[in-house]
Amino acid sequence: MSSRAEVTARIVELVQLVIASSVMTNERISRSLGLNVVDMQAFGFIQRHGGPMTAGEVSQQTELPTSTTTRVLDRLEKHGLIERTTDPADRRRVVVRALPDAFAGAGRGGPDDPYGDILAGMQRLHEQFTVEELEIVARYLDALKDVR
Repeated sequence: MSSRAEVTARIVELVQLVIASSVMTNERISRSLGLNVVDMQAFGFIQRHGGPMTAGEVSQQTELPTSTTTRVLDRLEKHGLIERTTDPADRRRVVVRALPDAFAGAGRGGPDDPYGDILAGMQRLHEQFTVEELEIVARYLDALKDVR
């Protein structure tokens, strides 16, 4: 039986490998779509949000400075991935939202999804685990995403 320290060290090493692999994969996919990786990840935040966001909310979610966020949004709009509109509740505010057909189904397994092969591989991997085991992994990852 492993000690807590041994398991923790193994998890840390594996998470570092997953992060490094993810960064490189996202870089490759972003380049193939004509974007840089920061723009692609910011787009992912906007798309997953599922509704309009202010530039300030995008900045807060991505932890990018507001000046950088503005440039990212400019590039995403230029690529036709987002649109800026006035907030119907407060016409002084501008909100952004992902356009419905932008990278059709990116991260959702659609036919044009640049992450489709990864999602299919994850599905095959998940079949090797029980729902209860996957629940533990999901609980761990949910807590891990907030560690700073």
